[in-house]
Amino acid sequence: EVFLEEKKIKFNNGLIAYVDGSYNIKTKEYGFGCVIIEGQQVIKEMYGKGNDEDYISMRNVAGEILGSICAMEYAKNNGYAQICIYYDYEGIEKWANGLWKANKIGTQAYQKKVAMYRKTLEICFVKVLAHSGDFYNERADKLAKKAVGING
Repeated sequence: EVFLEEKKIKFNNGLIAYVDGSYNIKTKEYGFGCVIIEGQQVIKEMYGKGNDEDYISMRNVAGEILGSICAMEYAKNNGYAQICIYYDYEGIEKWANGLWKANKIGTQAYQKKVAMYRKTLEICFVKVLAHSGDFYNERADKLAKKAVGING
């Protein structure tokens, strides 16, 4: 059992995921990066991209959302009881917890997905400072850029 400082979350059979998003203006594609950690070990890295009309206007935020959904899906599909998502864009937590109103189709779909995953999965969120040298946040950022063909 690990206790995460500040929030005092009892952590048992849980995963940690670092997620980030990116956007390529030239190709009009958004991308995500996701680093999954169990214990002290990176067990999976994922990235992907999309160009769905409902999400393009949200640019890199669409990627952030996709990364968060990807992390929850991985936890659920692999039998974990808990996931803690580390993110650098505050909407990831604010929309998920209903603190921001979801005005776009993409953010509304995100809220619905989080609610669905929360039926079987305990989900918590931890804000990290973007581009502050946080190793796994930088890794997720690199994966998100790689997904949309940006060198970084």
